[in-house]
Amino acid sequence: MPPARRIATLCLLAAVAAAATAVPSSADLTSRYQSGQQQAQQLRSQIAAQTKRIQGFEGSISSLEGRLQAIQQSVSTQEQLLAEVSDQLTAARTRLGRLRADYARDQTDLAAQLRAQYESPAPTLVNVIVDAGGFNQLVNGIRDLTAIRRSNVQTTQAVAAARTAVQAQAVRLAADQARQRRATAAVLVERDDIAQLRLSIVDRELSTERARSADTGRLTVLHHTLVHEAAVLDAEAARAQTLSSGGAVAPPGGCVNTPFVAHGGTYGFFPAPGTNYTVNEEPIIAARLDQLGRALNLHLIGISGYRTPEHSVEVGGFADDPHTRGEASDTPGVEGVPESTLEEFCLTRPFPGPREADHIQEL
Repeated sequence: MPPARRIATLCLLAAVAAAATAVPSSADLTSRYQSGQQQAQQLRSQIAAQTKRIQGFEGSISSLEGRLQAIQQSVSTQEQLLAEVSDQLTAARTRLGRLRADYARDQTDLAAQLRAQYESPAPTLVNVIVDAGGFNQLVNGIRDLTAIRRSNVQTTQAVAAARTAVQAQAVRLAADQARQRRATAAVLVERDDIAQLRLSIVDRELSTERARSADTGRLTVLHHTLVHEAAVLDAEAARAQTLSSGGAVAPPGGCVNTPFVAHGGTYGFFPAPGTNYTVNEEPIIAARLDQLGRALNLHLIGISGYRTPEHSVEVGGFADDPHTRGEASDTPGVEGVPESTLEEFCLTRPFPGPREADHIQEL
């Protein structure tokens, strides 16, 4: 029944309920139904806004991930350059150490030679000439003496020059290493800042997703409640119309024992999408509820027929309740039908209390 027609008809139902105590008042139910519709609309608006925020978060995260990828490439390049400079500096320092050792050794050798010359003076040019056995020996002796002196001086000078050059190289490489470390550190700081910003946005997105999930759950529960309340209001409105017109309910000629056949009428039984009324006694129960609805001008919606034990536990039932045996139907709209009327249609409400008022089984 359309909402406008449902609300209008409820005015008539309220008047009938005031005169007939057998029919429960629907004022509170109508108020709850309208309030529930408003809550559902608010939840839908909240969920839409949360979805839009999540989409914005995902766009920001995607942009930050692109920046992180580019910066990570820069970090890799800077780290590679730093490694190369560090390797060069290590090699230079190693070579400088060797040159320092060579220079120290050369100085030690020269000092030893000087001590030896002091203690036992080296042959002078006069001695070489006097002691020479001939001209060739004289020339060779002078040449050897000169070569030794020149070699000692050149070796010492070469080692000293190499040590100075390598030491300058080590200083330059150390400066390059310090500069490269600063450059690498700066890129790492930028990367970490962007990564932290990304994590912050991800946290906000997760928080919004949790809120949306909670609102979606509340909307689902509220939707089931509204479907149930709408079915009850439709049934009560139809019953009020019947009572106000003075219509009488004619009992059936006998129990319906043939399976239910779906139809497109206004009154009768209508299985909700996703329900199962094909197992065991469910088709017969559905057919008898359809007969009841047509007789009383009730629009009965079957929201739960056969259930697996697992599903029954999930919705608050038991693993071995009548639904799991195909022997029951939860049918909003029959709450106001007296037990005596149900029995005329070979149906029964086996469990007491308002919570089980729509639980119907075969008589």
